[in-house]
Amino acid sequence: MRHSFEPSGIIFDLDGTLLDTEPLYTLATQKVLDPFGKTFDLAFKRTIVGREAKISAAMTVAEYDLDMSPEAFLTQRATYLQVMFPDARPISGAEQFVNRLHALGLPMAIATSSSRDMFELKRSKKPWLQAMETTLCGDEVLHSKPAPDIFLAAASKLGLAPAKCLVFEDAITGFQAAKAANMPVVAIDNPYLLAADRDEADGLIKDFKSLLDPNHTTFSVELARAF
Repeated sequence: MRHSFEPSGIIFDLDGTLLDTEPLYTLATQKVLDPFGKTFDLAFKRTIVGREAKISAAMTVAEYDLDMSPEAFLTQRATYLQVMFPDARPISGAEQFVNRLHALGLPMAIATSSSRDMFELKRSKKPWLQAMETTLCGDEVLHSKPAPDIFLAAASKLGLAPAKCLVFEDAITGFQAAKAANMPVVAIDNPYLLAADRDEADGLIKDFKSLLDPNHTTFSVELARAF
């Protein structure tokens, strides 16, 4: 059943939600795996998307039996990501949507599993993301997604009840974290989601273009399996 929801605040994930960085993670991870003769496959990537970096690194090292520590994996991967991240492209319509919400005066936050240094690198060339004052990163909370900690902390920083916040996410771990925080969540569709993953979200959109309407003076969204 469809129902309309007018949130008091919006909380965004970053990777795969506002910025199209997931292909960059794939490319950088493959560069680390190349000397080992291993291939970073989609099935495994689906299990780590949205997780905090140290956790996903440990899972990757174990999955591919790499002769390196998770910390060494992250250090090596970062050499490639640091070059690519500043030029990461926005998800279609994301910049315009965020600017629209700014114009409406709707409180917003970013809650990302990225570390603070990587997050700042990703938004270093993007004024529309630099303007987002409330931000939380994976290395700033005790428990990472799918635990609700980061979303609850974001709501607290915004001064809002969790149930009045709407989350935009692209990963199953993010859907689960939002649900655990008692927040409705809209999924950004992508190749890393399984059909069962999509069912965890309250709504599903291809990108933000469908939510852009210059005639609206308020923001509301229909929560359903599809818009």
